[in-house]
Amino acid sequence: MSNHLPPRTASGLKRIKSTRVRALLSLGMVFGLGAVGTLAYWTDSATLAGGSFIAGNLDIKLGSPAPGVDNSPAQFTTDFAMTNMQPGDSKAAIVTVRNSGSIGFTYTATGVTSGGALASLLSFKVVPGGALSGTTDCTGTASFTGTMASTQNVITANRPLAASGGNESFCVVATLPTGTTSGQGTSATASFTFNAKQVGAP
Repeated sequence: MSNHLPPRTASGLKRIKSTRVRALLSLGMVFGLGAVGTLAYWTDSATLAGGSFIAGNLDIKLGSPAPGVDNSPAQFTTDFAMTNMQPGDSKAAIVTVRNSGSIGFTYTATGVTSGGALASLLSFKVVPGGALSGTTDCTGTASFTGTMASTQNVITANRPLAASGGNESFCVVATLPTGTTSGQGTSATASFTFNAKQVGAP
């Protein structure tokens, strides 16, 4: 049997094959363009930067002039002292409590007396927001009266001071009560600690 096809049949098959090849090549081009088309896209982006976060500072200071000092203003140390004290004598002094920080706070205070026998004999009156009455007394409502031989809470209610300059006076009186029969020749030193905390803290 002959494997040769008639010339017309062979020519037709060539055309069919050629057509199929062209079709397949065309599809390849279409798919190729489609693939390129999916990769060729535009993009854009935007960035959002927040502002800086800066912590405030809580800073309680004592004394005048502003901003005061952290510990033991010299004027108060000089004013709240007395020599040759005898029964019935009193000595008053005042200091400014300041908020030198950028955050509002409330404060409380404790007091204690150290030294010889006189430490347990002296009686104190503390008047936050008070004023001097001469050199022997403070006017206003006292937050504490009594001895401070051991540490005492002399201001228990939180007292607010506004940020950046809020201030108030702290007036205190030391008295050697009339009728005291002991403590001659001894000395004592009173000290107070002020504790500040941010507004709203427990």
